[in-house]
Amino acid sequence: MDVRRRRVVRACARAVAAPAMRIALFTSLTLFGCVSAAPRAQLEGSSIVAVLPRQKPYEVTEKLSPLPQAVSCAAHDGGTSFRDATEEWNLGQVGLKVQGNRLTVADLDNDGYPDLVVHAVTSNLRPKKNLPDGGRQLVWQLMNRPSENGASRVFVDETGNGLFDLREKSDTEYRSTQLAVFGDLDNDGDLDGYVGTNVDPTRQMTDPGDRSEILLNDGTGHFTMAPSTATTPRASELWPTTAAAFTDVDRDGRLDVFVGYWYEAYGFSYLGTQARLYVGGGNGEFDDFTSLGNLLTDGDGFSTFTNHRPVYGVTACDVDDDGAPELLLSAYGRQANLLYRNDGTGHFVDQSRASGFAGDDNVDFRDNEFFKCWCMQFPTDAACAGVSAGALQCPDPAGSNWGMGVDDQPWRNNGNTFTSWCGDVDGDGKNDVYNAEIHHWWAGASSDSSELLRNVSTPGNAKFTRPGNATTGLGLPRVGGAWNEGGLMVAGGDLDNDGRLDLVVAASDYPDQYGVPFAQQADGTFQDVRAAWNLQHPCMSGLAIADFDRDGDLDVIAGASTARDCAQTWKKGNEVRLYENQASGTNWLLLHLEGDGTTTNRSAIGAKVTVKSGGHTVTREVSGGYGHFGMQNDVNLHVGLGGCDGADEITVRWPDRRNTTQTFTRVAGNQFVRLKQGEAVPFKVRLND
Repeated sequence: MDVRRRRVVRACARAVAAPAMRIALFTSLTLFGCVSAAPRAQLEGSSIVAVLPRQKPYEVTEKLSPLPQAVSCAAHDGGTSFRDATEEWNLGQVGLKVQGNRLTVADLDNDGYPDLVVHAVTSNLRPKKNLPDGGRQLVWQLMNRPSENGASRVFVDETGNGLFDLREKSDTEYRSTQLAVFGDLDNDGDLDGYVGTNVDPTRQMTDPGDRSEILLNDGTGHFTMAPSTATTPRASELWPTTAAAFTDVDRDGRLDVFVGYWYEAYGFSYLGTQARLYVGGGNGEFDDFTSLGNLLTDGDGFSTFTNHRPVYGVTACDVDDDGAPELLLSAYGRQANLLYRNDGTGHFVDQSRASGFAGDDNVDFRDNEFFKCWCMQFPTDAACAGVSAGALQCPDPAGSNWGMGVDDQPWRNNGNTFTSWCGDVDGDGKNDVYNAEIHHWWAGASSDSSELLRNVSTPGNAKFTRPGNATTGLGLPRVGGAWNEGGLMVAGGDLDNDGRLDLVVAASDYPDQYGVPFAQQADGTFQDVRAAWNLQHPCMSGLAIADFDRDGDLDVIAGASTARDCAQTWKKGNEVRLYENQASGTNWLLLHLEGDGTTTNRSAIGAKVTVKSGGHTVTREVSGGYGHFGMQNDVNLHVGLGGCDGADEITVRWPDRRNTTQTFTRVAGNQFVRLKQGEAVPFKVRLND
């Protein structure tokens, strides 16, 4: 059997140990349509397996004519509901038992359906292959396939397709990897990968020798390593990789990658590790452009905000709406975030503080509970004048958790930013930003909370305002006096297809933390709709949204944390759950953009799409990954149309050096459409189910 054409995969359940029980379980699953009794299904060892053919690529053969009349719109109030479909998708306890916290979505085999890459939060030890039944698998490449009876979709384990292989292949181990993002690096029409390895420089004895790598896709979801170039650190470079994003900073049609790193020595220094920009050659090879791009930070510039940051997320998006992507770094340790404005040629200017992205204006540390404890030890210090007694039980000595000269400085009174998400929330055509932050009650008001930053940029000048959570309705719940806000991740999309962009915030790692879906209302404010939408996932750590079943609405996939109190909720580990959206009766479009592969990268990362329907405007930008440990949603753009049966106008600004634009008129809704650079008309995408 050709292993590149057919896979032995886990079926809908793992059989129990006794052979008779396995047979009974197989029979019951056959009746429910999970597997068939055809010769291709068989019992193997202690598991039921089925052999499925590889999915055929999608087809684009049908040109779409404009609607014969103007788009028709009816009233639409929004709203939806979700259901837990984890088991049906073969992810749960009777299927693959997938666990992990870092979720990446990409169509890896060009069949038109989004696939899933999962990393567990682990040490940097190498994952083992051929685990015994019940062993914990640390990395997953899960392909979205039709079920055996063709009536639904399931995820199939194809982890052995090369994405995690060692450079010198092993029968027993995969590489140590912690994140992945995808884009078409060689412009051949499929998505290649940057797979990041986090090496702890303070624990050199645990270094397995693996480094971040570029993986090239053959179009079927099989990967081979590109030659080691600048993106692969040397053996002596112990870089703690935490984030990556594909972008095209100089708009030459070849994707680049921006990579963020953690502390140079966590627990011993406040200094981070230099973030790096690598420019692509269009063949999977890269050069380090950090210095030439004017992105160098330094090892001692804390007071001037020029120091290396401990980065938990990176984002690339066009902030000032000139067609060239800016670079954003999400900094931990209450250090200031960084925003580099692109001059249009791939060279950058630091506008972090001037833009308002670095942190909010409050740097008054005097309500920090550990400062109050310090004042108990040094009550006559001038800084303690008027400081009230704290509510925290102080350590001994009382001031031991406060570093005067450090913790009182402006650079140390910003946020613990994990993810900065970019998208046009208010429909004005400019990308707003939502920062997901961890904020503890004891840190006081100078520690930034998760919040939305409204974009008021002008050409050449990035600028945000902070309306505040009381105004937007985006505040995370604070339970009790000793509250925590555990904002880790955020994703945006129109979950109820009403034409307004909604947000899902993953909050975790502390008591009373949930994933919180916020539905945007007609007045631009947001409401917590966990109960109304039946989307309540405690300790959400790991998040992606995509239309996995291609029924026209965005589904949510979430990981689970077992840190601290969360382990009491998720007793079976870091379970991954898939919540299917049931926004029936709504209108939508799914847009696949394809650059020409010469002036524009073929995966169209960085393209801006403006959709007008019934007097309403929606803007989307194709993303090449962002945020905490390689978040990525479907590169196909989903647009809710509300009560309108189509789009009056779709305008694409391609990410090339000329900002080439194309406009398509009167496009019917409720279909999957390809928009290709240079083609005058859209094509319908036909999925081969």
